[in-house]
Amino acid sequence: MSEVEFVLLRHGQTRWNREGIIQGQEDAELDRDGVTQAEALGAALADGRFGTIDAVASSDLSRASETAYRVADALNMPASTVTLHKELRERHMGVLQGVSRRDADALMPEIWRTFRRGSDDDYAVPGGGESYNDHWDRAVGWMEHVAAKVYPHGARVAVVTHGGTLHVLKDRCDADDPPRGDARDFRKKRGGVVHNCSVGVIRISVDASGHGRGWRCIAWGDTSHLDEANVRSLPHGFGGEAGGA
Repeated sequence: MSEVEFVLLRHGQTRWNREGIIQGQEDAELDRDGVTQAEALGAALADGRFGTIDAVASSDLSRASETAYRVADALNMPASTVTLHKELRERHMGVLQGVSRRDADALMPEIWRTFRRGSDDDYAVPGGGESYNDHWDRAVGWMEHVAAKVYPHGARVAVVTHGGTLHVLKDRCDADDPPRGDARDFRKKRGGVVHNCSVGVIRISVDASGHGRGWRCIAWGDTSHLDEANVRSLPHGFGGEAGGA
């Protein structure tokens, strides 16, 4: 078995994050604080704080790609080397996209509360939304495909994505390596709060046939680089009571 390591990055803050609007796969650009966060993240990665970075991959939604381009610039990588992938998008939230969390609870309480409970992993949000399992298959499948592709070269890839997608990847790690005392209920915690421009590191074991056989979380939700740079961030994140996807 060989191990492939990925550095997982959440995109910088958007106005919709700040205002508690559900983004899903709607596009929203970084706000001023989001740009500052992305620059602080890039500086920390360039200083080697989270190890070497050989390549940068990103969701194709602009809040992620803008973050990825700033990270690549800090690493002296041409923007043209950043690869964009729809598989790394946020979960499609159907009729909830573009709606504030407060309005969703008031106007579509059954849909909103069913989604929030997370008790049915096959529940697809009406209006073209994805289920949790749809999201899992898309994101986990992409990661394992890339792990199999890059492991012979020993590359270490930074992946810029979204809070919900990061929750899925953390859940995949917990399925193989559950947090202590949480072996049967690893999905209930959903990775905890994920802040904008936080950093996580995971390792995927790849067998001789190139298949991903084991996932492990090495670090999760690190925002120390933002704190040390005195960069402002929201007091909540994806998974928090006021965080937007």
